[in-house]
Amino acid sequence: MKKSIVSLLTIAAVVFGMTSCSGKKAKEDATKAEEAAVIAGSIPKSLLTEELKTETIQLLNDMPNSDIPHRIASGEVTVSVGDLKYMLPVAKAADLTTPSQKARACGIYLSDYNILSVTKQATAEVEAVLAKLTADLNISYVLNILKEAAPENATNEQLQAFFNAQEKKLITALADDDKINYAVEILGGATAEYACLFANPSLVVKGDATSAGLSENMEKRVAVLGEITSDLSAYYPELTSLAAVLTPLKDQPISIQAAREANADILAIRDGLLK
Repeated sequence: MKKSIVSLLTIAAVVFGMTSCSGKKAKEDATKAEEAAVIAGSIPKSLLTEELKTETIQLLNDMPNSDIPHRIASGEVTVSVGDLKYMLPVAKAADLTTPSQKARACGIYLSDYNILSVTKQATAEVEAVLAKLTADLNISYVLNILKEAAPENATNEQLQAFFNAQEKKLITALADDDKINYAVEILGGATAEYACLFANPSLVVKGDATSAGLSENMEKRVAVLGEITSDLSAYYPELTSLAAVLTPLKDQPISIQAAREANADILAIRDGLLK
């Protein structure tokens, strides 16, 4: 996906007919638009090419699985009931003002909703916040996808498949609605919140304690999100801060004991997404 601004604009010009058979004037207009965007240091969202959009969707869909809900639902990892201090307080939503903040918060609360669901705890407060945020962003269909119930008595593999399918439905729905930037913001927020779960001091681990640290999958997800935000930042400058805040997650410890020691740092990364 590493393309220069000039090449992206050239592709965009072709896609949108700027260099079509309409002749010399159309080519001149395309050149002027390209030069103006390059000089300004940004590219209009209207020039987001279908090629780049398709590649972004593919990268998002191919990200390694976020296996935390599955591991909780299967009983491999459990969280003390009633101790939800690692979650973002629902009252925080009232402080959010920008679409970018709200989209990232959607990802955070989406993760909380999934965790509460698989641990069979009350979801009403988080659902209400998600309803408000998704309505503000005009993406209420995201909540409908989230509320689809996991299959009863599902195997570990079926649970993982369910959560993977849920994420892909979200990506597809937002891309079809020309809100691919929200998909990136939401998945960024979700990744940070899952990291906060593993840094939660109340986490109870069954089996090998080191297996419950910040997983290799999470590290790869952060790397992919960084690549995507780099490619899309010319269209959506707000994505630049998303990558900058998330990148330190790649350097966090992989063992649960060390993650607990880094609890404050990991929470700060999550909270930094909403500033």
